[in-house]
Amino acid sequence: MAEANRAPLPSSVVLAWRTSRERRPGRQPGLTLDRIVAAAIEIADLGGIGAVSLAKVAEHLGCATTSLYRHVRSKDDLVVLMRDTAGAPPGDMPAPDPDRWRTSLSGIAWQIFDAYRRHPWVLEVPQIGPPTTPNELLWGELMLQALARTSLSPDDQLRTLTLINGYVREQARLAADPVIAAQRPTDGDGPEYFQLLRTVMTPDRYPMFCRLISSDAIGRSISYTDEDFQFGLDRIIAGLAELAR
Repeated sequence: MAEANRAPLPSSVVLAWRTSRERRPGRQPGLTLDRIVAAAIEIADLGGIGAVSLAKVAEHLGCATTSLYRHVRSKDDLVVLMRDTAGAPPGDMPAPDPDRWRTSLSGIAWQIFDAYRRHPWVLEVPQIGPPTTPNELLWGELMLQALARTSLSPDDQLRTLTLINGYVREQARLAADPVIAAQRPTDGDGPEYFQLLRTVMTPDRYPMFCRLISSDAIGRSISYTDEDFQFGLDRIIAGLAELAR
């Protein structure tokens, strides 16, 4: 009865798992789903996810668009495969060390963050529901391996996965934000972010902000650095260590 009431998996998820199981090492001859996904990722890396279409992918591969339909039904399915492939853990990534779980967890978070930086278009793909595709779940598996010897309960370990994934994705989005990128010092033209705030904020309404941005200790422009990412990650891991203690 439970099997009969179970909702069917989306076709893209079924395809991702079938592809993961059927993938073979080495270059395969002819048109394959791996080649289609790789071509789509190349297009997205250059022009964003909006530049991807089945017709563009077919042109990139030098084949007819109809040839792709033997491997993938729609762009929606293709995007799910692209996201999962682009976010795969690197093959030379060291195994997590449960005895140094904080270092391992931090390293995993950085690897996910770097994957977003290599393929920022992934941030444009809506994240709906919990992870369901092979590589998304493989990141979770690696985190669980790191946490295996902590005293965190199973529920708290799963909450940790959600917490780390959510933090990394949001920080990657912030790092890629074009508004922040535009505020980084370039040729000196145009108002800096803090200069803009000084023109619109008044001490009577925003006393703490005005005090902060007038301080000589604060930077001259807003940006997002590796130190910013590490700061938040350290606070999260310190909180988990306190909970595990």
